[in-house]
Parts: sequence; structure tokens; C-alpha cells
Amino acid sequence: MKLDNIIYFDNASTTRVDPRVLEVFNNTHETYFANPSSIHGEGQKSFYLFSRSKEEILNLLNLKESEVIYLSGATEANNLAIKGSALRYKNRGNHIITSLYEHPSVIEAIEQLKKEFGFSVTYLSPNKEGIITSEMVEEAITDKTILVSIMAVNNEIGAINPISDIALAIKKYPKVLFHVDACQAIGKLEKEIDYKDVDLLTISAHKIHGLVGYGALIKKKRIELLPLNSGGGQENGYRSGTEDLAGALSLKKALEISLKEEKEHYRIVNELANRLLSYLNDKNDLFELNLPSKINPYIINFSSLTKKGSVIVEALSNNGIMVSSVSACHSSKEKGSYVVKSLGKSDLVSNNTIRVSFDYTNTLEEVDIFISALDKIIGEIR
Repeated sequence: MKLDNIIYFDNASTTRVDPRVLEVFNNTHETYFANPSSIHGEGQKSFYLFSRSKEEILNLLNLKESEVIYLSGATEANNLAIKGSALRYKNRGNHIITSLYEHPSVIEAIEQLKKEFGFSVTYLSPNKEGIITSEMVEEAITDKTILVSIMAVNNEIGAINPISDIALAIKKYPKVLFHVDACQAIGKLEKEIDYKDVDLLTISAHKIHGLVGYGALIKKKRIELLPLNSGGGQENGYRSGTEDLAGALSLKKALEISLKEEKEHYRIVNELANRLLSYLNDKNDLFELNLPSKINPYIINFSSLTKKGSVIVEALSNNGIMVSSVSACHSSKEKGSYVVKSLGKSDLVSNNTIRVSFDYTNTLEEVDIFISALDKIIGEIR
């Protein structure tokens, strides 16, 4: 994606809003501005569209036994899923299972439960292929386990976890709930994951060309959550506050487009990744790949072995090429990547990562410009 001579390769952080999504958002704001909780005619029109959008999201994901809770994004969804379920079912047990390379909004939510409420936590390390297996999860389950939270696709290295297999393993333990952060998976895979056996599912609009500030938690109807905020009881009591119809319809539109065009987008991104990987494999004296055995073309992570990764990222930025070194959600706090470290990589490697995250709006020409700029920068940095 080129904007005023800027090459944007940080799409795992956020994507540019699709004009079709923005059109839905603006038109809804102009036409259906009434509060969906109001009992007058205009309010009821808004409420109908709001409720209908949830049904359409469930149809798109084939999750008809679930319900949608609209939220401000993935961080709020992850917090509600984890804290809401753990605190609601704490009478069943106090053990949570997750992985070492989850998103900060998952890890920090679980750490708060551990520190403030006495929950115990098992952190699973990815295997040599970069994934969390169903066998790992099942071996960690105890009679005190009430929640497992494993992401579908890792946001730094692109590892695709076997969510369907993990879900089937967890089904043997009726009191254990399964939460999946699917923000980097929805609309970005060669074959979409089946989430029918997942209890709690997090999705985010701005990872799929929707607007920042919108996301959802999709949960099985049978599951209850402890609300994290109190008020007027909107969203079936799980998220009080005036419903945002324009945000809901724009999220639904972004999801609809991403799923409909997923295969074509994947084809384009796969070509881009192969071009970059061909270059990186020829430069193994300068770079080390930090990738799972099954490559996800949307995210290519590698480390500089001779220069500081942060200096390379800054130099690329000065040349109008935007990449990242770690997840934007923790880049200001961490010197290195805890995700890459979880793969058993050295400090040299984990402290000098570079993440290139593609999108279907990127081009092969942009990849070639990036390669040329990277070659030049490596040669110039002392």
C-alpha cells in the first residue's frame, strides 16, 4: 500500500480502512442516529439493524449457537472473555492455561487474575514448529482448570495454531472453557478455521480494514460472564453503554468483505512473501528467520545478526518504508520480542527482530524497493 510515496508493511498492527466500510459507517451515522435503546420509532429502527448485524456476523462465521457482544476492540474483548469467565466460574477452579506468546491483552489480563485474585497459570511454550498443540493443552489440564486461551495466529511470527484440534481436546472436559484471539486469523488464511467448538472468540475491525475502536466477543449462549462495567445493561448486561450502530454495521461489513475475498487476498500476499523470503534465504549470514514450519505469508519475521534491528527499522522509516520490530501493543515497553524469545532464540536474535506484515494492497514493486533499501541500509550502518 503506497500513500504519498510511503510503503506500509505494518498491516498486522493496523490496516487502512476500506472505502466500502467507511461508506457504511458514514451513511449509518447520517441516517440511523437514534439511540437503539430508545423505545420510539427511530430508536427501534436502529435496534432492529443493530440486532440484525449480529445475526449476520454469526451467519458469516457459521456460529449460530453463539451471541455477539460489540466492544471497543480486541483488548476489551480479550479482557471480558478472560476475566469475565474466570471470575464467573471461579467456584469450579482457579487454573488457567495459555501460551508464552499470546497478545499482551491476554497475558496481562491473566497476570492480573493471578496477582489480584489468586489464580494459577500454566504458560505453554511453542514447539519447534512454532505452534501450541492439542497434546500440550490436554497434558496441562487439571481438575482445577476452568479456562484455556490460545490465539489462532500469532501476531509477531504468524504461527497458525491447530484451533480445531485443541477445541476437540478441550471438549472432553466440560467445565473448561476455550477462548481464542482470532484477530490475525479472520480473513487472512488459505483456509478459514472452523470455530464452532470455541467458547469465546475475539475479533477486531482494524485488522481487516475496518475502523479502529471496534471489535467483538463472540460467545456460546450457554456461557455466562461477569460484566467488567456496570450501567444501563446494554449488550445483554455484558457491556453497558449506548450501542454504536454505525460501528456495528461497519464491523460487519469489514468481516463480510474479508471473508468473501479471503482466497484472492491470500494469493496476492503469498506472492509478496515468497519474493521477500527468497531474498532473506540468500542472506542467511545477515538475517535469521523467526518463523513457524508452516509459513503464514501475512507475517514475515526475521532478525538482523550484524546490526541493531531498531536502527534498521528507524532507517527504513526515514526512507518511507514502515515495518515494526515488535508488536505495537508492547513496543514502548519491551527492548526485545518475548514472542521470538519463546521460540528458544538467543538474546541477539530476540532483541533485533524485524516484522514485515503484508496486505493485499501491497505490491511486488514495493517488496523490491524494500529489499533494495534494506541492502543499502545494512551496508551503511556501522
